Amino acid sequence: MAFILAYILTSNIKTQNLLRSGFFTPNLIGGIILGYIWKFIFANVVTKVGQSWDFEPLKTSLLTHPDRAILAMIIVTVWQYAGYLMMIYIAGFVGIKREVLEAADIDGAKGMRKLFNITIPSMVPSFIICFFITISRGFMAYDLNLALTNGAPYGSTRLASMHIYQKAFQANQYAVGQAEAIVLFIVVALVTVTQVLLTKKYEVEA
Repeated sequence: MAFILAYILTSNIKTQNLLRSGFFTPNLIGGIILGYIWKFIFANVVTKVGQSWDFEPLKTSLLTHPDRAILAMIIVTVWQYAGYLMMIYIAGFVGIKREVLEAADIDGAKGMRKLFNITIPSMVPSFIICFFITISRGFMAYDLNLALTNGAPYGSTRLASMHIYQKAFQANQYAVGQAEAIVLFIVVALVTVTQVLLTKKYEVEA
């Protein structure tokens, strides 16, 4: 989603600067506030739409269903971070040397061929940064998880950070909570390093 937004908003369309600001704004809202805002939207706005359209899955809040509550969290997370990652991709688009793009035009590269053969390989560093941010924040998400679902229903949306917090500070199992936090750190570090090593080889020199 972030890449698509960045691609559209670097195509010299009108009001692109205004649109960039609009898509980036959700990232400025704190996770707690954002969670309560979307909790209201899912419980009132979305259910009203579902009832007016007679669409059964939306007649009740997504947050009340164990199988769909995590989908609600994904929707809110994408809405929050898409604008932030979009700015990184925009920087990647702007950083591509014009000489390379002009040479591609001269060689007859157009549209999707130009995108997949020139633009995307040149933006691998942007992909690495965005993947790192997405993975690390996904593992460490807490404030949005707390405000939007608090792990409900029936613990179906209790993510790793919330589980560790509850284990350490609510169940008073400090040793277990600390051990789990260390394991989480190791997992995040291993995933991040692996991801960087796997994607680094796809970087190209302009």
